[in-house]
Amino acid sequence: MPEAMRPIGVFDSGIGGLTVARAISARFPNHPLIYFGDTAHLPYGEKSPELIRRYAASITQELVGMNCSVIVVACNSASSNALAEVRDSAGPNIPVIDVIHPVIQAVSERFMGQSIGVIGTRATIDSKWYQRLLENQGCEVIAKATPLLASAIEEGFYEGKVSTALIEAYLADDAFSKINALVLGCTHYPLISDEIRKALPNGIEIIDSAAAVASALDNLNASLTPGSEAVEADPLRKFIVSDLTKSFQLGAERFFGAPVVLEERKLNNRT
Repeated sequence: MPEAMRPIGVFDSGIGGLTVARAISARFPNHPLIYFGDTAHLPYGEKSPELIRRYAASITQELVGMNCSVIVVACNSASSNALAEVRDSAGPNIPVIDVIHPVIQAVSERFMGQSIGVIGTRATIDSKWYQRLLENQGCEVIAKATPLLASAIEEGFYEGKVSTALIEAYLADDAFSKINALVLGCTHYPLISDEIRKALPNGIEIIDSAAAVASALDNLNASLTPGSEAVEADPLRKFIVSDLTKSFQLGAERFFGAPVVLEERKLNNRT
């Protein structure tokens, strides 16, 4: 494969990062992409920081071994707990993009100094990365862990009574009525963004990390050109999971929005 067309490597603990892969593929339709979902160890949001770092480093090494030119950490839990380990594993010549800093940039451009809500997994919220970075932009931050949402979405319980009940319970806090924007701090959440919007007062904008990450790639490398005329006949789209499960197989196409063929690849020597 020519140097200019080395794949974009994307990973998450499971299915949620496919929303990021989908946004990247839409923005760079002619560029090869490899996605790694660590389904053997999901969800990262309930794992210790030490385990998240170990898994993230191992997957990064796999993607580097597959000649990826950039690593996208399409997982908020890994972005907030294992970014240094991912960068170390990628090495000095392979750039790493996480899902948090592009969101902070998007917020700073439009909502600096305003009140921002953040929902995400327990690991993401407990890391306080969003809180610290947004407060550095002068924002007042209302953060809340919503640990059951990702698992419900992973299992296909969205756009229905289960997800609606969870969203209403999590967002019932009056503090969310005063925010200017809500950050979806988990890559699963774009699939329920319409339901989340209905549970919020009118006028609150939802910030989606998938779109922000795809935009961040624009400035990364001249070889990543949106809508490039240098079209490959069949750009590589490879989807790898550490444990091939029926639920992931059924859900992958919903998240990616196109047919997906999954390949299983175990993470050796990892527990």
